[in-house]
Amino acid sequence: MTSQIESTRLRSKIIGLHHVELVVSDIKRSETFYRPTGVEMSVVSAENLGAHGKDRFLLKAPNGCLALRQSEAVTRLNPLPVVGPGVTHACFQAPVQASLYQKLVAEGAQPVSTGSPPIDLNGQGVCYAYARDPDGTMFEVEELEVPKFKGPISLAHIALVSPDIDRAVSFYSQLLGVGPYGRANKVLGPRFDEVTGLASVRIRAAWFNTGNMVLEFWEFINPETPKTVVERSAEEAGYHQFTLETSDLDGEVQRLSALGLLSNAEIQFGSELNKIDMQDPDGNRFSLVETHPDALIRVEHFEPMPWLPAPAWPGNAALKP
Repeated sequence: MTSQIESTRLRSKIIGLHHVELVVSDIKRSETFYRPTGVEMSVVSAENLGAHGKDRFLLKAPNGCLALRQSEAVTRLNPLPVVGPGVTHACFQAPVQASLYQKLVAEGAQPVSTGSPPIDLNGQGVCYAYARDPDGTMFEVEELEVPKFKGPISLAHIALVSPDIDRAVSFYSQLLGVGPYGRANKVLGPRFDEVTGLASVRIRAAWFNTGNMVLEFWEFINPETPKTVVERSAEEAGYHQFTLETSDLDGEVQRLSALGLLSNAEIQFGSELNKIDMQDPDGNRFSLVETHPDALIRVEHFEPMPWLPAPAWPGNAALKP
């Protein structure tokens, strides 16, 4: 597996995480709820994101964005459990003095973490808390004593919980052309119980740096992540899909087809970007896009995260042939 990753990583043209789509039941309520994050907020055309239907409400941090889509058919909220499987949360990072977690609780967030969140896990200047928005969709707040990002906020990562993290790591290593910059096989302890709101938790984890945001992977060993395929309706409140950007969509179609990750993919052409739709082994939906030079949203407009190892980012010497 390692030799295969090394032979393909230089040829990968994936340059970052373009956006994550969050389905909401009441977009006005969600706009009000997320306003304390301090992200830039605006309405964008669905075409800006290579999508169809109604416009999206964009929550744009300096390094990435969430695109809120109003559901037309939410009749019963069905929050995704902490143990997954699927995309369980997005993470907002903010300076500790901003008290972001408490501001969101004041807006009606329902805490998932127990004890006295945000919780100091390891004495390294970061405190963590999980909570749920008005639709029951989980988010994470990380409060930092010394932020490395520019500005008041960072959209640090999205978390995917998998019933088979080794399979997920293998797939995304080939997809991104770069391996995880970190792995852990024994995440446990009373502080982790408090953060997750679970008892006697034990987790395996892996982290990929896409360049501007991290893809974080968890597999819960106790309590166990259900070994089921991710099957959530496109109108169900929660994180529906995410989009990665490439500088060469034709080349990526050829590369991923040769790796056996893609079959019968048809490129969809749009006014802002061209894309293909994909699905990972767990059933998570995502797209791969190539943006036009004048597109409203492009990864090159986002701030990178150069303090993390192995970023799949244009210009990185490690990625040059």
